[in-house]
Amino acid sequence: MANAKAIVFDLDGTLLEHRRAYPEILTATFETVEGEAREEWIERYNDVFYELFEAHEPDPVRRAFASIEACSEPDQLADELRRREATACEPPDAVHADLDRLSDGYRLGVLTNGFEDWQRHKLREHDLELHFETVVTSYQAGAHKPCEAPYQLAEARLPARAYAMVGDDDSDVDGARDAGWTAHRYSGGGFAELPDSLDWE
Repeated sequence: MANAKAIVFDLDGTLLEHRRAYPEILTATFETVEGEAREEWIERYNDVFYELFEAHEPDPVRRAFASIEACSEPDQLADELRRREATACEPPDAVHADLDRLSDGYRLGVLTNGFEDWQRHKLREHDLELHFETVVTSYQAGAHKPCEAPYQLAEARLPARAYAMVGDDDSDVDGARDAGWTAHRYSGGGFAELPDSLDWE
Protein backbone atom coordinates (compact mmCIF):
# COMPACT_ATOMS: atom_id res chain seq x y z
CA MET A 1 0.00 0.00 0.00
CA ALA A 2 2.97 2.35 0.35
CA ASN A 3 3.02 2.56 -3.47
CA ALA A 4 -0.51 3.94 -3.52
CA LYS A 5 -1.40 7.62 -3.41
CA ALA A 6 -3.15 9.04 -0.36
CA ILE A 7 -5.98 11.55 -0.16
CA VAL A 8 -6.24 13.20 3.25
CA PHE A 9 -9.28 15.23 4.27
CA ASP A 10 -9.79 18.09 6.68
CA LEU A 11 -12.74 17.54 9.03
CA ASP A 12 -14.51 20.79 10.01
CA GLY A 13 -15.77 22.62 6.95
CA THR A 14 -14.84 19.77 4.61
CA LEU A 15 -16.01 16.30 5.66
CA LEU A 16 -18.51 18.00 7.95
CA GLU A 17 -20.21 21.24 7.00
CA HIS A 18 -21.49 23.43 9.82
CA ARG A 19 -25.23 24.16 9.78
CA ARG A 20 -25.18 26.46 12.82
CA ALA A 21 -22.72 29.19 13.76
CA TYR A 22 -20.41 28.34 16.64
CA PRO A 23 -21.57 31.26 18.85
CA GLU A 24 -25.12 29.90 18.58
CA ILE A 25 -23.94 26.44 19.64
CA LEU A 26 -22.03 27.81 22.63
CA THR A 27 -24.96 30.00 23.69
CA ALA A 28 -27.36 27.06 23.51
CA THR A 29 -24.93 24.97 25.58
CA PHE A 30 -24.94 27.49 28.43
CA GLU A 31 -28.72 27.89 28.24
CA THR A 32 -29.29 24.13 28.41
CA VAL A 33 -26.99 23.47 31.36
CA GLU A 34 -27.01 26.73 33.29
CA GLY A 35 -30.39 28.13 32.29
CA GLU A 36 -28.90 31.28 30.79
CA ALA A 37 -25.98 32.45 28.65
CA ARG A 38 -24.30 35.58 29.95
CA GLU A 39 -22.10 37.51 27.54
CA GLU A 40 -19.25 37.58 30.05
CA TRP A 41 -19.38 33.77 30.29
CA ILE A 42 -19.07 33.41 26.51
CA GLU A 43 -16.18 35.88 26.37
CA ARG A 44 -14.39 34.18 29.27
CA TYR A 45 -14.85 30.73 27.74
CA ASN A 46 -13.52 31.81 24.35
CA ASP A 47 -10.51 33.63 25.82
CA VAL A 48 -9.45 30.71 28.00
CA PHE A 49 -10.24 27.98 25.48
CA TYR A 50 -8.24 29.50 22.62
CA GLU A 51 -5.28 30.25 24.88
CA LEU A 52 -5.21 26.62 26.07
CA PHE A 53 -5.89 25.23 22.59
CA GLU A 54 -3.10 27.16 20.89
CA ALA A 55 -0.69 25.96 23.59
CA HIS A 56 -1.88 22.33 23.21
CA GLU A 57 -2.86 22.19 26.87
CA PRO A 58 -4.93 19.14 27.85
CA ASP A 59 -8.72 19.24 28.20
CA PRO A 60 -9.16 22.86 27.03
CA VAL A 61 -12.95 22.71 26.79
CA ARG A 62 -13.64 21.54 30.34
CA ARG A 63 -10.92 23.79 31.76
CA ALA A 64 -12.35 26.81 29.95
CA PHE A 65 -15.79 26.13 31.39
CA ALA A 66 -14.28 25.53 34.84
CA SER A 67 -12.64 28.98 34.70
CA ILE A 68 -16.10 30.58 34.87
CA GLU A 69 -16.78 30.87 38.59
CA ALA A 70 -20.56 31.23 38.22
CA CYS A 71 -20.83 27.96 36.27
CA SER A 72 -21.03 24.90 38.51
CA GLU A 73 -21.12 22.09 35.92
CA PRO A 74 -18.00 22.22 33.71
CA ASP A 75 -18.15 18.51 32.88
CA GLN A 76 -21.80 18.71 31.87
CA LEU A 77 -21.13 21.85 29.83
CA ALA A 78 -18.27 20.13 28.00
CA ASP A 79 -20.42 17.07 27.23
CA GLU A 80 -23.28 19.24 26.01
CA LEU A 81 -21.00 21.32 23.77
CA ARG A 82 -19.48 18.19 22.23
CA ARG A 83 -22.95 16.79 21.54
CA ARG A 84 -24.19 20.03 20.03
CA GLU A 85 -21.12 20.52 17.85
CA ALA A 86 -21.49 17.04 16.40
CA THR A 87 -25.21 17.32 15.69
CA ALA A 88 -24.84 20.82 14.20
CA CYS A 89 -22.67 19.38 11.40
CA GLU A 90 -23.67 17.38 8.35
CA PRO A 91 -21.56 15.64 5.72
CA PRO A 92 -21.96 16.56 2.05
CA ASP A 93 -24.53 14.68 0.01
CA ALA A 94 -23.39 11.28 -1.27
CA VAL A 95 -20.28 11.41 0.91
CA HIS A 96 -20.34 7.69 1.68
CA ALA A 97 -20.59 6.73 -1.98
CA ASP A 98 -17.79 9.17 -2.88
CA LEU A 99 -15.47 7.84 -0.17
CA ASP A 100 -16.24 4.22 -1.03
CA ARG A 101 -15.29 4.92 -4.64
CA LEU A 102 -12.08 6.71 -3.69
CA SER A 103 -11.02 3.95 -1.31
CA ASP A 104 -10.82 1.52 -4.23
CA GLY A 105 -7.70 3.22 -5.57
CA TYR A 106 -6.38 5.49 -2.82
CA ARG A 107 -5.47 5.40 0.84
CA LEU A 108 -7.75 7.74 2.78
CA GLY A 109 -7.05 9.65 5.97
CA VAL A 110 -8.20 12.60 8.05
CA LEU A 111 -5.95 15.43 9.21
CA THR A 112 -7.66 17.91 11.50
CA ASN A 113 -6.80 20.60 13.99
CA GLY A 114 -8.21 19.51 17.33
CA PHE A 115 -8.03 16.77 19.95
CA GLU A 116 -8.61 13.14 19.14
CA ASP A 117 -11.62 12.14 21.23
CA TRP A 118 -13.61 15.23 20.18
CA GLN A 119 -12.90 14.87 16.46
CA ARG A 120 -13.43 11.11 16.38
CA HIS A 121 -16.75 11.64 18.14
CA LYS A 122 -17.89 13.85 15.25
CA LEU A 123 -16.75 11.29 12.69
CA ARG A 124 -18.58 8.48 14.50
CA GLU A 125 -21.72 10.57 14.90
CA HIS A 126 -22.01 10.69 11.11
CA ASP A 127 -20.68 7.16 10.36
CA LEU A 128 -17.57 8.53 8.65
CA GLU A 129 -14.76 7.00 10.69
CA LEU A 130 -14.99 3.62 8.96
CA HIS A 131 -13.88 5.13 5.63
CA PHE A 132 -10.42 6.16 6.86
CA GLU A 133 -7.26 4.25 7.65
CA THR A 134 -6.04 6.89 10.06
CA VAL A 135 -7.22 10.04 11.83
CA VAL A 136 -4.46 12.48 12.74
CA THR A 137 -5.13 15.46 15.01
CA SER A 138 -2.97 18.47 15.66
CA TYR A 139 -2.96 17.64 19.37
CA GLN A 140 -1.30 14.31 18.57
CA ALA A 141 1.31 16.08 16.44
CA GLY A 142 1.99 18.84 18.97
CA ALA A 143 1.32 21.56 16.39
CA HIS A 144 -1.65 22.90 14.46
CA LYS A 145 -1.93 23.18 10.69
CA PRO A 146 -0.32 24.85 8.73
CA CYS A 147 2.76 23.69 10.68
CA GLU A 148 4.53 20.78 9.04
CA ALA A 149 4.39 18.40 12.03
CA PRO A 150 0.78 17.22 11.48
CA TYR A 151 1.56 16.42 7.85
CA GLN A 152 4.68 14.51 8.84
CA LEU A 153 2.68 12.49 11.36
CA ALA A 154 0.08 11.72 8.69
CA GLU A 155 2.83 10.47 6.38
CA ALA A 156 4.19 8.20 9.13
CA ARG A 157 0.73 6.78 9.83
CA LEU A 158 -0.33 6.47 6.19
CA PRO A 159 2.66 5.57 3.99
CA ALA A 160 2.11 6.46 0.33
CA ARG A 161 4.07 7.60 -2.70
CA ALA A 162 2.19 10.91 -2.97
CA TYR A 163 -0.25 12.90 -0.85
CA ALA A 164 -3.13 15.26 -1.53
CA MET A 165 -4.84 17.40 1.11
CA VAL A 166 -8.50 18.33 0.65
CA GLY A 167 -9.52 21.23 2.89
CA ASP A 168 -11.51 24.44 2.99
CA ASP A 169 -9.04 26.70 4.81
CA ASP A 170 -5.75 28.48 4.09
CA SER A 171 -4.11 26.41 6.83
CA ASP A 172 -5.00 23.22 4.94
CA VAL A 173 -3.80 24.45 1.55
CA ASP A 174 -0.70 26.34 2.68
CA GLY A 175 0.39 23.64 5.11
CA ALA A 176 0.00 20.91 2.50
CA ARG A 177 2.03 22.78 -0.08
CA ASP A 178 4.76 23.56 2.44
CA ALA A 179 4.91 19.84 3.26
CA GLY A 180 5.32 18.93 -0.42
CA TRP A 181 1.76 17.70 -0.84
CA THR A 182 -0.77 18.45 -3.53
CA ALA A 183 -3.42 20.83 -2.16
CA HIS A 184 -7.06 21.03 -3.18
CA ARG A 185 -9.28 23.78 -1.75
CA TYR A 186 -12.73 22.40 -1.00
CA SER A 187 -15.62 24.79 -1.63
CA GLY A 188 -18.57 22.51 -0.98
CA GLY A 189 -20.69 20.18 -3.04
CA GLY A 190 -19.10 16.86 -2.13
CA PHE A 191 -16.20 14.90 -3.54
CA ALA A 192 -17.51 13.45 -6.79
CA GLU A 193 -14.86 15.43 -8.75
CA LEU A 194 -11.99 13.77 -6.91
CA PRO A 195 -9.42 12.60 -7.86
CA ASP A 196 -9.66 14.11 -11.38
CA SER A 197 -9.42 17.64 -9.95
CA LEU A 198 -6.21 16.89 -8.04
CA ASP A 199 -3.07 18.32 -9.61
CA TRP A 200 -0.72 15.57 -8.51
CA GLU A 201 2.96 16.46 -8.59
